Amino acid sequence: MKRLKSPRLWKNRRIRIVISVLVVLTSITVFWFCLRAAYRSECPLLPIDTGCMRPTLNIGDVIIVQGTNASEIKAEKTDGDIIVFRRPSNPDELIVQRATNKTLVDDAWYFRTQEDTALWSTWWSEGLNAGDTWGDGYFHEKFLIGKVVGKIPYLGYVPLYVSAFLRTPEAMFLFIVLMCLIILIKYPSLLKRKLKPQTKAL
Repeated sequence: MKRLKSPRLWKNRRIRIVISVLVVLTSITVFWFCLRAAYRSECPLLPIDTGCMRPTLNIGDVIIVQGTNASEIKAEKTDGDIIVFRRPSNPDELIVQRATNKTLVDDAWYFRTQEDTALWSTWWSEGLNAGDTWGDGYFHEKFLIGKVVGKIPYLGYVPLYVSAFLRTPEAMFLFIVLMCLIILIKYPSLLKRKLKPQTKAL
């Protein structure tokens, strides 16, 4: 019996590298969406970059965020749930604080929160739309993402350091160097100077 020959494309080193990268990226993407579905949260993993929740949460921790109904959030001064929510005045900014109080207004829950290192609750007195906040600094439940159900110490330092490094001039210099190396590796002929053969004098 004749052995089946492997496809010529797979023998190409560049094709193998591209396929391997695509497999890794696809696996990471699938894992992330599965994680979001399992925890019912748009941000199931989140690194802590401030010390406002010490000693419960420290800089460098990665928190696990579970999506939950607003009515199920425990809001008490000392041992309320730690929640993740969007800042009413800037929904792109995520905030991690402890829920200290909540109230039901027109079938919607409004929350007040506090940092563990602070003595007073945070007052959210503004929002982009009417109804984003209520009364003495309560924010609408639509900004709620979920509650913290666990943490992984130190793992958050990796994304924090990477994001901080990418904003430095050194990162841009390194990017340019890497691009030059990739071009030179892909086109090695650029390193060679084509010299015309010299004719000998008669």
